[in-house]
This record gives sequence, structure tokens and C-alpha cells, in this order.
Amino acid sequence: MFNAINFYILKDTLFYLVQELLAHNKISIDKKELAFQIQSHPSYPSLHAITGVLDHFNIDNLALDVPINEDTLAQLPKSFLVRIKTEQGEEFAVVVNKGLHYDVTLLSKIKNKLTIPEFLKEFTGIIVAVEKTDIIEEHKENSTLFNKTLIITSSVLILSLFFLTKPNLISILFLFTSILGVLISITFKKQEQGIQTVLGNAFCSGASETKDCDAVLHSRGANLLGNYKLIDISLIYFSGLTLAVLSLILLNLNLSLPFAISLLAFPITLYSIYYQAMVVKKWCLLCLSVVALLWAQTAVVAYNFETATSLSWPLNSILLTGLGFLSALTIWNLVAPQLTDLQKLKQIKIDYFKFKRNFSLFNTLLEKSKTIDTAIDDTSEIIFGNPNAKLQITIVTSPFCGHCKPVHTLIENIYKKYHEEARTLIRFNANIKDPENSLVKIASRLIEIYDTEGTKACLKAMHNIYHGQEPKLWLKEFGECNNLVLSLETLKKENEWCANNNINFTPEILINGKSYPKEYDRSDLMYFIEDIHENIEVEDKKQVQLTT
Repeated sequence: MFNAINFYILKDTLFYLVQELLAHNKISIDKKELAFQIQSHPSYPSLHAITGVLDHFNIDNLALDVPINEDTLAQLPKSFLVRIKTEQGEEFAVVVNKGLHYDVTLLSKIKNKLTIPEFLKEFTGIIVAVEKTDIIEEHKENSTLFNKTLIITSSVLILSLFFLTKPNLISILFLFTSILGVLISITFKKQEQGIQTVLGNAFCSGASETKDCDAVLHSRGANLLGNYKLIDISLIYFSGLTLAVLSLILLNLNLSLPFAISLLAFPITLYSIYYQAMVVKKWCLLCLSVVALLWAQTAVVAYNFETATSLSWPLNSILLTGLGFLSALTIWNLVAPQLTDLQKLKQIKIDYFKFKRNFSLFNTLLEKSKTIDTAIDDTSEIIFGNPNAKLQITIVTSPFCGHCKPVHTLIENIYKKYHEEARTLIRFNANIKDPENSLVKIASRLIEIYDTEGTKACLKAMHNIYHGQEPKLWLKEFGECNNLVLSLETLKKENEWCANNNINFTPEILINGKSYPKEYDRSDLMYFIEDIHENIEVEDKKQVQLTT
């Protein structure tokens, strides 16, 4: 089985490669959630982490070791993840079939073009392919759309005010370069924190002997003023400059003071170039883009040199410029610690989920539980999945239990993904003393629907009642039980079994008779089903070997 292969790949490119693979196959999912799920996977960074996360998002995927020939290539999808040979050894890459050649994106984010014969020489035969399905959903918070709306609306209002003042071309260019500096500085900061961005990938991908953004950003020379790094100063400077310039333009004041400040910033660019060339001896293209931006501002100022060198600054111009920079500094001092704490909390969350999803820990807690005999003789109960599967998940539930709704979603997901590996036994805990009770009517009818109409019809009926459909409307749509005696007998035996085993509350989950660990959320079961199934198979093989 290919699942046993556990090739480890570079941490900082794993998310990038998976994102590229999904993008080429026109599969859109929440990128933040994708990054989190990959990093929090117990086997991260590995191929198993990739396939596990793809399964988590209900993305059909297949990991294979295929023959290395042109006939095989002709049968592969247009884009897939592949393991290839490089000068540094074997590594993973995303491959796109362009007909006469293949575009290959390596772990180092370098893109190469290879002819079919060249690709076959480097191809190892190991691939991961994905396919878009209808059940993939991209969950986005409403707050994200609301925030984007606020930003767009504010930008439109500011631009409207800006153009009503009819600024000259020099002022427009100076403000534009200041805003661009803010955007690049934000990318700068994200790159330092290891956050993937389009601009960061474009400038900082593919570290080499002469180019390495991280080496420059994390060097000692990047700290100029104690706690303020070069990145922080860049962000504060361009933010303050943008606020000052915008305020002065809106009030029809000249930009002589901001022009003069930009000239004073020019020597820092010389320091940056010297430091990269002579000290670190590596170039950071993102840093050089800031240098180029400062030079562009110097060129704009040089065009209006008389204004820049004028020392007659009005008091209101000094106050507004000072307020702009002071506001930027104040906001940064308030926000920076929060960003640091947020980054730490993010890492703690990743470590927590990685620890929590460790199957060995889960299995240890599961094995501590006493095994309960789940068999009930002569009953016709609801079983979803493979009735002969050795993995049995018993779920004690009630249609009117509020906490059972997410468990029913779990039931549906298990059936969709693991209907061959597992059988899910649905057991109702319902008192049948009052047959006219809505709970008894619905539970008995669900059993009958399963017996007479099958799994899909029963799942649909259960979905409706567990997701809030009114009992009267449900009974009107699905009807009442026709063979009430048989269904009541089943419900009676299920209720007696619950009483005999002290199961008084719903929902309750049993895995091959063992109680689901209380330390885990019930939804976490999805992360462990494959491992539980494999563990059962391993134990069965051991038993066979012992008996022979």
C-alpha cells in the first residue's frame, strides 16, 4: 500500500505545493484552514499529511506508484504532485502538462520547463492526483466579506476626497509610492513571520547562493534600533508618510516637509545594499524592492528639489506631518505585541491539534475503556456502511437530542468516506411506554424506512429531523410507522440494552464496544477512523499468526 510511504518534505513549501496543486485543478478552499490542517497533522511534514488533509476537505485524491513511460503519462491528469530526481536528491514538485513539455514547480518554488524525455528521466513514478467534486465547500466567515466591504467603501471615500482637491502629478506619484511602500512592508513582515503571500513568493522564492530573503531578514543587521527591526521601521515610515501626505494634500498644503524626510531616508538604502552585498553576502529581492521604491521617491522629490529643500515649513504642515508619523508609531506599538502573541497562539494551536490527533494517545485512552457487548439478538437495527466491516461504530442517539445534531453530521461523513471500512450502528434510547409520543413515532418510522427503503432514504429522513424539522412536518412528509409492532420491539430491546449498560444520556459513541474517550470532541473521530481500521487489521493478522 502506498499509504505506508512516508516521504518527508520541506516544511515551508508543503502548503505552497498543495495550494498550487489545488489551484491548477480549479479547487478552491479556505487557504488559512488548509495551512492550519497541514501544519497540525500528526505526520507533518509528510506525504501522509497531504493525503490526510485532502481527505479532510473531501477532495478526491489518489496516491500511486506508477510505471515510468509515455503511455502512463498520457493517462495522468493535467496537473499532479510528483516525486522527481534533482541534483540535491529526490524531492516533490507540482507538475502541469503543457502538451510538448511539462511545467515543474520544485520545493524551492523554482519553476522549470522539461520536455517529455527530460521529465521521464527525472520522474520516480510516485504521484498524488486530485479531482474536483461537488461536495467540496469553501467555508468563509461573513466577517471577512464585511471587512472587505468596509475597506473598499473607505478607500472609495478617501479617493473621492483626494481627487476633489485636484493634486498635481508630483503629489500623486509621491502618495502612490508611499502607499506601495506600506503594501510591500506588510508583505515584508509576513515573510519574516513565515506567512505565504503572492508578492513574497514572487520575490523570495528559490533561495540560492546569492539570493536568500530569510537570511537577510533574520540577520543581526536587520535590527537597527533595539526592538525595532528594519522591517518595522519600513512599515512605520511608509505608513506615517502616507498619513502625512494624504492629510496635507486634502488640506491643500505643500509637501515640502515629507519631501525633505524622504531625502533623509536615502542613506538607509545605501546601508541596506552594503549590508546585503558585503556582510550577509546574499540578496533579498523584497529588501531591494523597498530600496528601489525609496529611490523612486527621491527621483520624484529631485524633480521638485526647491520645494524639498525649502526650510520654511508652516506650523500646520509640521503638526500634520508629526501627527502622521506619531499615529503610525503609536498604532504599531499597540498592534505589534498583539501580532507576536497571535503568532505564538497560532503555533500553540497547531502543536495542540498535532498532539491531540496523535493516534497513539487516542488509542491508549480508548483501550482503557471497558468493552461492552453491543450485540442485541433478533433485532432489525439501522446499520450504515459495510455490514461485514470489523470496525463497528455504535452511536446511541435520539432525534430530539440537541447535542445529537453534530453527531448525525458525523454519521453522514463516516458513511460518505468510510462506508467500506466501517459499519455505523444507530441505536435509539427511547422509552416506548407511550407509543403516541413523537419521539417513539419518529424513531420507529426511521427503523421502518431503513428496512423498507434502504440507507439513502433513511439518511435523508434522519438528516431532516436532526437538523431541526418540526416533528409534525416530518411525520407529514415521511408518514407514521406501518408495522409499529416490529419497530416497537426493536426500540424496546435497544432501550433495555441502554439501561443494562448504564447508558442514560445521548449521544454516546462506542468503537467496537469501547466508549469514545471523553477527552476528545466527537467530531475528532473522523481523524482516527483510518488508523483504527488499520490497527484492527494488524491485530487480526497477529491473531492469525499466533493460531497458525
